[in-house]
Amino acid sequence: MNMGKEEDKYHIRRIKELHGFGKFLFKNPIIKFLIFVVIYLILTNVEGYFSEEYYIRTIINIIGILISIYFIAVIIYLIRKSIKRLINPENIFVLILTYALFILGIILLFSTLFNIVETAKLGYIKYGTCSSKFDPSMISADPQISRDFFYFSTMTFFTVGYGDICPMGLERIVSILTTFVGHLVSVLVVALIINNYLQKKKEK
Repeated sequence: MNMGKEEDKYHIRRIKELHGFGKFLFKNPIIKFLIFVVIYLILTNVEGYFSEEYYIRTIINIIGILISIYFIAVIIYLIRKSIKRLINPENIFVLILTYALFILGIILLFSTLFNIVETAKLGYIKYGTCSSKFDPSMISADPQISRDFFYFSTMTFFTVGYGDICPMGLERIVSILTTFVGHLVSVLVVALIINNYLQKKKEK
């Protein structure tokens, strides 16, 4: 218990010692991350009005990647010395919050990846039915094209499978990867919790 408190004091002290840009990034990181996510979602909605503007879409993709990298850096910075306490079943609220934010970061990363694939004209997502045949000219010619990347990433990550949007071209590979990561994250989190619970039970 005392060790946990010492780790909390250590992290608080490290944050207070930060200066300049580092302090801006790592002080109240969860609030900043949520603000960045909201900004990114607004930009992706605005992006629909500039679907043919390559440079604008590239800038939005870069912003999405930077937000994802920032999120991963924050998670590593805050919990690298507290992973055992984080997965402790007693800290269920902290676990759920961290798990939710972690998933949000992963979905955001895949959403950006889907956008990048379309910007590079390697594939796209569309409403209705899809086929295995793909040609870059189909992106500008298909009236059923969709740019709901965040929605599609979320549905694919959780394997909901509504079927209202489907992938074409390289987006099919990204969809498979998204589904695989979604299952992997869930299994790993449950395995860590059970393992930690059994270890604590043995200690008692």
